[in-house]
Amino acid sequence: MFLQKSNTNGLSLKDKEIRRFRWAMLAPGIIVLFSINLLPILDTLRTSLYDYYLPAPDKRHFIGLGNYIALFRDQRFLLAFLRTIIFMVTVVAAETVFGLIIAIYLTSKIKGSKFLRAMFLLPIILTPIATAFMWRIMYSPTLGVLNYFLSLVNIPPQTWVYSETQALMSVALVLIWCKSPFMIMMFYTGLLAVSDDVIDASKIDGANAWQQFWKVKLPLIKPLFFVAILFQAIDSAKEFDLSFILTRGGPGTASETLSVYTYTNSFTFLKMGYGSASAIVMSAFIALTAVLIIKTGGINFDDSK
Repeated sequence: MFLQKSNTNGLSLKDKEIRRFRWAMLAPGIIVLFSINLLPILDTLRTSLYDYYLPAPDKRHFIGLGNYIALFRDQRFLLAFLRTIIFMVTVVAAETVFGLIIAIYLTSKIKGSKFLRAMFLLPIILTPIATAFMWRIMYSPTLGVLNYFLSLVNIPPQTWVYSETQALMSVALVLIWCKSPFMIMMFYTGLLAVSDDVIDASKIDGANAWQQFWKVKLPLIKPLFFVAILFQAIDSAKEFDLSFILTRGGPGTASETLSVYTYTNSFTFLKMGYGSASAIVMSAFIALTAVLIIKTGGINFDDSK
């Protein structure tokens, strides 16, 4: 009776105590996350509202949305924004297709699949800096191994990251090579989780191999499918280290994405206010992309529903 009277919010006294205990246990972690994540974001947002040139901090003054207006009037920023979208879509699409094909192959009982599982994990072990320098050597127009292989099939040598038309896709190729193992592992574990009983039932109904994949397996791994795409879309949209080491946004600005553009304005031109505004716009773009993927894929992170 007492518990029923005290249950004003639909919770018993015991449930309220459990909830308070959970929040008490989470409080230290939340405070740390707030300090190292939210406070820098708020400071970046505040800086973006100022005309702030780093060598002259005493001349910093408030200009409101002036930096944001200047951004969207800057042709270089708009092109960097467009390149970021092209880069993200290309990388995620290629990783998804390649990862799914390899995952299907690995789940089949084909000879050598165990060895290939280990081999496909190698790119994810290497650090981004080591990967970038390795591919920079491979991309060399004169000494690179890629042009050597092309010469074996009578294809003329390419300039890769040194070409205005090829630089962006050359960087995308490196990122695809680096991050595809993540997609392979995600899809592989998802396909393995599909119950054999479901597959047997589809066989009894007369489904062939393609129908089993398209109408049975793929719908069952749809949440995991879109979660993998979500992670890779975020990662490719903010990718910086490979681009910076391979091309620094060049030649000229041919491969300059939002992350490189933000770095250049902040730490090369030392325009901290303008660079902060660019960082906020990039973060907003990534957040919007994540929301669209979550809505499209019907991803539900609340397992209580």
